[in-house]
Amino acid sequence: MQVQNRIIKVTVINGHGATLEEGAGQYLDILRENLGKMDYRLSGVSFVNPVYEKERDLRGKPIPFSEAGSYSGVDIRI
Repeated sequence: MQVQNRIIKVTVINGHGATLEEGAGQYLDILRENLGKMDYRLSGVSFVNPVYEKERDLRGKPIPFSEAGSYSGVDIRI
């Protein structure tokens, strides 16, 4: 769950995300309404499968220098 400036985004990470999403659909309006009573706003609810999330994370990570092979040159940091 992320909260910023009283705006809430909920992410549900579960292996049965599609099933949960179908079941939760009927409760989202109730959640949105009750959060509104407390002066919060629901921006969205997303359902993520942890297997797909892990694969996405692995694709975005850079390859460590030690695994990339040999290197010759000069690094300058200013």
